[in-house]
Amino acid sequence: MKRPFQSLPLVLAGTALVAATYGLVRGAYGLVLPAVQQDLGLSSVDAGVVSGLTSLAYCVAASLSLLTCQRHPRAVVLTAGVAGTLGAAGVAAAPTVGWFAASVVLGSGGAGAVSPALVVLVARAVRGARSAGAQSLVNAGPGPGLVVAGLLALAVGQQWRTAWVVAAVVTALATAWTLHASRHLAAPDEDGHKQEHGEAVDLSPAWIAPALGAFAFGVGSAAVWTYGRTVLQDAGVAPTDAILAWVALGVGAALSAPVAPWLLRRGPHRGWVACLALTAAATVLLAVADDRWTGWAATLLFGLGFNAGTTVLIAYAVQVSRTPGPAASAFFVAALLGQAAGAPLVGRLLETGPGTAFGAAAAATLLGTLSAVTRPRDRTRSREASARVGEPAAQVG
Repeated sequence: MKRPFQSLPLVLAGTALVAATYGLVRGAYGLVLPAVQQDLGLSSVDAGVVSGLTSLAYCVAASLSLLTCQRHPRAVVLTAGVAGTLGAAGVAAAPTVGWFAASVVLGSGGAGAVSPALVVLVARAVRGARSAGAQSLVNAGPGPGLVVAGLLALAVGQQWRTAWVVAAVVTALATAWTLHASRHLAAPDEDGHKQEHGEAVDLSPAWIAPALGAFAFGVGSAAVWTYGRTVLQDAGVAPTDAILAWVALGVGAALSAPVAPWLLRRGPHRGWVACLALTAAATVLLAVADDRWTGWAATLLFGLGFNAGTTVLIAYAVQVSRTPGPAASAFFVAALLGQAAGAPLVGRLLETGPGTAFGAAAAATLLGTLSAVTRPRDRTRSREASARVGEPAAQVG
């Protein structure tokens, strides 16, 4: 078994890369949206369409990652990092709405590809009981990324392009760090055997229920991710306080690192229901928030519930497949297809008021809990062992 300190650089580098691609590149779209609408003339409906396109780009990239991450995870990381870097740089230089949209879509594709590859790399590097915590820590990367994005937004004010320059630089550095930290994973293991990096994807009908739940989760979460800051400001919350609400969202996402493993010890099904219920409640709370304290509480709870929910999806992937990287990719694709469908719908419903739009989003989120009724059987071990996210790591690589 590898010593903990040998895998720590990869875990930290992977966390930084997820923070960059999800928090600074993909997740910052809703944060800068009001300033972009003012500078480039992007309407609310068009903003929803762009958000939907970013979700579709995420899905395409994650689908390609599903096919390749098991055999070539480091190549997928490189491709994802380049896409995120170029996308962020393109946003910083965007002179028109079309350029801006294309760059945001490219950067979102980088976020879609990176997570499944990191699931595979972390599973190969960290084995046994420690793998659950390692996967949860890397998956909590959007939290610090969103905190940094929010603080950047406060620092640069209306000069939102500066924040995207920083995002491009950080993404490039995090990509290089991850590739360096994972350079020895193809070496023989301590038993002298080559790791079987060419293992075929282990498909299973048991993927269906988690994927359907993830789709509903995505539909419902699109409201806060796309329009959260805009709704707060329209309710009278000061722009600075609305940005700090995004920082609170990042703090909540970071808190999922210790909370998600605690929930998973009670079973992924109970954890899934708890995460979606928390996310739905936070969505409703944000819709009625008319002061900064309520807004901050709502976004913190949303960040915790949403990010812990994505960690539970990784647990489902471990439970239903011997190749959890591709399975996790499939569930993330389902969630982002849901966001692609949900963002334009919420944009339309906002014309009737945030209560209607965000209430419908919360209801869609709760529909995702129905997937917990079907309990997929573990394909490789007992149900109790499969609930631990990291236990199958020795069989992945």
